[in-house]
Amino acid sequence: AMFPMGYVIVNEAGKMTMTITAARQMLEDVRSVPFDNLINLNGFDTNSPATLPAGATEREIARRWRYALAGEGSGFTFTTSERSAWSALSAGGSTFGGRGRITVAAQSTTLRLVTITISIPRGRDVQLATLISRM
Repeated sequence: AMFPMGYVIVNEAGKMTMTITAARQMLEDVRSVPFDNLINLNGFDTNSPATLPAGATEREIARRWRYALAGEGSGFTFTTSERSAWSALSAGGSTFGGRGRITVAAQSTTLRLVTITISIPRGRDVQLATLISRM
């Protein structure tokens, strides 16, 4: 009985590690967005193409997040060059199947609170947040 339970625990820990890594990568990508454009990412959901940002830089970052977390589907398609340039997370040989959401809230004229939430099937949500200030 111990070995099957151990396998389940190791498997779940691996998924949680991938989920946290995805959230951290999303926060790193957000840091490359100019302060005034951060708000363009507010409300993006990797399961909804209707929420893609209009700005080219933010749109490309958001599309890369979708590809990494869940690949194609749900209204998202990717070019051959995107698929070769980007990597997708996988769990046990299949697409990771995660969902990412981002909120950007103005704390003041020079401060934004960015929150990333990653959900995975049959797993717990991971939420990371950071403050970004105008320099």
